[in-house]
Amino acid sequence: MAVERGRGKEPPGWRDPWLGLWHGLCAAPLIAVVVVFCVGQASKQPLFLEPLLAVPPALAGIGTTKARRPLFYGAVTLLAAIGVATRTYGATPSLPIATVVAVVAVTAVSAAGAVLSSRRNQKLAKVTTVAEVAQRALLRPLPSRVGPLELGVVYLAATAEARVGGDLYEVAKTPYGIRLIMGDVRGKGLGAVEIAADILGVFREAAHDVYTLAEVARRLDASLARRDATPEEFVTAVLVEIDPDLTGVTIYNCGHPPPIILKAAAPGDGYPQMIIAEVPVPAPPLGLMSLGDYSGAGRKLPFGPGDELLLYTDGVTEARDSRREFYPLTQRLAGLTGPAAAVDGAQADLLERLREDVLRHVGAPLDDDAAILHVRAAGTASITRGLDLRARASRAVSPS
Repeated sequence: MAVERGRGKEPPGWRDPWLGLWHGLCAAPLIAVVVVFCVGQASKQPLFLEPLLAVPPALAGIGTTKARRPLFYGAVTLLAAIGVATRTYGATPSLPIATVVAVVAVTAVSAAGAVLSSRRNQKLAKVTTVAEVAQRALLRPLPSRVGPLELGVVYLAATAEARVGGDLYEVAKTPYGIRLIMGDVRGKGLGAVEIAADILGVFREAAHDVYTLAEVARRLDASLARRDATPEEFVTAVLVEIDPDLTGVTIYNCGHPPPIILKAAAPGDGYPQMIIAEVPVPAPPLGLMSLGDYSGAGRKLPFGPGDELLLYTDGVTEARDSRREFYPLTQRLAGLTGPAAAVDGAQADLLERLREDVLRHVGAPLDDDAAILHVRAAGTASITRGLDLRARASRAVSPS
């Protein structure tokens, strides 16, 4: 299972390349004043540059959580201010005194700000840790394999701090088949998290007790009704049931983006067949099912060894680039699953390639959380497909 919670994490030992440049910028005013003062000793006119000595400790305190940086710059600057004052005190006694006081005051304020920033970051780290625990309790790590199915999931957070959201997914091995759910709670914040927790709790129970996915959906819808949910509180969801003997897959859609089935490619053809698993008439979202017809919300499709199933939330298809264009999922999947992916040397699996492609398309933090659940039916067809792709790639790069 792969989980992406946000960018901005650096490997151990990594140093910011801009740190040295920032140190130079902080020291520039000090160096400039000392150089100009030494060069200008021959001039009889005062230069009045001493106030610039308060700038280095002020700049040193920006963005740091360690008080020693502004204190170091403040100490060096204070020595320079005292040295300059011994030469200029007779001409302008008030200016050197004001400079020394300003340097001391700015250094104290900058160091205090660094200490407060450090405490705030520590508090944020504790809150983030609690949020991570809540996230793991809500979205339990999926097993890499359930029966004949191989599973993988990616969770793309809108921001690095957005550890908990309203996207939900789960898998359950039941007497009726392997059942999965992918859902998206309307809204954000703690209210969305509470609804997601309730939905997952009911699904984990109902998936083992009821015979059909339609009844599972009605159980989930009734659980939202018992919450006295407002019309603005609903959950789009798609329920999936895969036969243990890999003879078919049943889809039950409640207002959620339709899953995508990738049929195993035929021998000699590197392109898998892509099927948009749409149902005749999707049911209303969970929490609103009583307001519409859900008789045509189910559909059964063939699903055998080597086939793949992709479940996702609208955070994927509604991810926008700099030109505000949506991510074209079906079009990009054609390139990510075809022989070109193998020829280009992409060894990562489909889930990893898709994650990287979405982030490359957006080029910035996502506007909404996104979840992608990938299911692959293991079997000889999957192995044949992989060998065929590698063979085509070898022929493409081998010399004639």
